[in-house]
Amino acid sequence: MSEKLLVLLVGQSNMAGRGYAGPDDLIPLPRVEYIRPDFKWVPAIEPITKDRAFIGTFDADGKKIVSSDPFETVLPNARQKVCGVGLGRTFGKMLAEDNPGHIVGLIPAAVGGTSIAAWLPGGVDDWDDSNFPYDFAIQRAKEAQKSGKVVAILWHQGETDAARKTPDYKQKLKTVVENFRRDLGDDTIPFFAGYLASFYKPDIMDHADIVDDAITELTKEIPGFYSVETKDLNHRGDNLHFDTESLHTLGGRYYAAYKKLL
Repeated sequence: MSEKLLVLLVGQSNMAGRGYAGPDDLIPLPRVEYIRPDFKWVPAIEPITKDRAFIGTFDADGKKIVSSDPFETVLPNARQKVCGVGLGRTFGKMLAEDNPGHIVGLIPAAVGGTSIAAWLPGGVDDWDDSNFPYDFAIQRAKEAQKSGKVVAILWHQGETDAARKTPDYKQKLKTVVENFRRDLGDDTIPFFAGYLASFYKPDIMDHADIVDDAITELTKEIPGFYSVETKDLNHRGDNLHFDTESLHTLGGRYYAAYKKLL
């Protein structure tokens, strides 16, 4: 096999994934792996982004099922369910199918609830001051680069900043793109950003243009920056997170945008 085709998954909860797993989400895919926080490569079984304690396998009464390996996915039985399906695995599946001579290596690094400030060097997780999302993403990506090349950065973030009406969001996002490319040693890595959805409550929805306008403008200003449509997709019942079917669809849209480059 040739070097891995690496895909970095960054942003907040809708990139990390909050969908509920179906049977197909819990089986290995040919030549699709992800790198764990301990830098071990394993088959890409959902959830691949374990960013919060409420991600994983749960009994019907809500009790979390844990393994002796903190990064292992416990496969469900009976009435148990798995929370944490994202869009990256679908992207990886399609990339692997189109590149039979390669293993696809996913680098899950998104963190739910994070503002764009957390995605600058030294930035701190809005909910956990021991977590540094950008720094840890770069650390994991550099380890992954020992076995491959980063071919795409997938980004979905902005709900937090829309709610906060963050000033200068566009400039901050531009800086995020520049920093990732600089710190990963390749200023040509294509960067794909999904628009905010259309199903949020007013605290987010009324200010979504802060994020959406920034994405639209940066597609014109930054070479290799691409947008991905989301407005027709559905939420899982909380008016905040995409449901599983929509996440599968969205992964396909990110890949369609990537494939246009080829």
